[in-house]
Amino acid sequence: MKAAIKGNRFLSSYVHNENDIAFGLERCGDLIARYGGLPDTSDATRKLYPAVTFAAQTLSMMDLATPAEAERLRRRVAGSFDNPNDMRAMRLELTTATHFARRGYRLEWPEMTPGAGTFDLLVPDMGPLGAEVECKSVSNDKGRNVHRRDALVFHHLVAGELAHIRKTLKIGLSAVLTIPGSLPTRHADREALAKRVKQQITIGHSARFEDGSELRITEFDMARLGNVANDNRPEVVRPIIESITGTQNREAMLTGTDAGGALAFVVQSAVTDDFMEATFRTLGNAGRRQLTGTRPGILIAGFDGLDSDQLVSIAGQDHDPNRPPTALAMKVSAFLSSENRDSIVGVGFLSRGALRPPTDGIVDSGGTAYYFPKRESSLWSEDFRGLFTPPS
Repeated sequence: MKAAIKGNRFLSSYVHNENDIAFGLERCGDLIARYGGLPDTSDATRKLYPAVTFAAQTLSMMDLATPAEAERLRRRVAGSFDNPNDMRAMRLELTTATHFARRGYRLEWPEMTPGAGTFDLLVPDMGPLGAEVECKSVSNDKGRNVHRRDALVFHHLVAGELAHIRKTLKIGLSAVLTIPGSLPTRHADREALAKRVKQQITIGHSARFEDGSELRITEFDMARLGNVANDNRPEVVRPIIESITGTQNREAMLTGTDAGGALAFVVQSAVTDDFMEATFRTLGNAGRRQLTGTRPGILIAGFDGLDSDQLVSIAGQDHDPNRPPTALAMKVSAFLSSENRDSIVGVGFLSRGALRPPTDGIVDSGGTAYYFPKRESSLWSEDFRGLFTPPS
């Protein structure tokens, strides 16, 4: 991870965010080696709560497991450090398990018992038959044709090609690259595309390339950048870039030049992204392939790119009779009404957490859940009502 960051400065924030547990555990090890333990009150230690929580939850599971089961879990944890998607999946399972455990339910982990099932959790005392729970982590890249890491690698290549532009450009220039599908997978092909982008930006002309990509180049008034040089917060910079480039929610790079100009570069796909469609396709596959259908099933999706306030806003719109239902609510309604999903008694969506300071010894994740029960299921029990409301 550190080598990747050293080779591409654009990757630093992304790699740290994607691998925060690995970096957090490394920091814990450094502090313990230096001080013999973790300071109790420092802000720096509070940032390590996710890593400490993950370690505590994992070790508690291993303590309850047989040696063979504990070894299988250890191997899974070790493997997850090589794949952020696997780590997100594990954290979502642990978060969900902790939620049900705090509500007084017993938990069983099918993966710890060969042949017990392919779903993530069994809650044997929820309802008359128990409940199967399958968790799916939904990353920021879900349904996207241009994944963030690929874009950051490509931006690094383009930036390297434009060293001369950063010295001589005196005007505001917008360059929007629209590719037919995804970025090339071969590094040599990405380098060749970056060189073509450089050639066209240098002469200031739009072009269509042999692979079907199009580069649209336009000038913009530097005054439209406002005070971004002194305020580079994403919520400030992104709307400006979108206004200048005529794009929305795309991977973008904004570079100031020594000559007083600026270059806004965006890479996007000609194929429309469909986050919702991809998410519900994943949930559909999970319900069909991982839940048995003989017991009530609950599907949990963790939205890694959605914070608590955003999920609350979505729920607020759905509960306002004067506003139309959100795309999420309409997708859930169609999903649960499908004839082959009678055994699914609920679908829940969890936001990204932001750990709060401890209260009465408990560290709250700060996350939000939006739960859709399906009372029409033939396997419905009142135990499935209000699963994510505060316990009385």
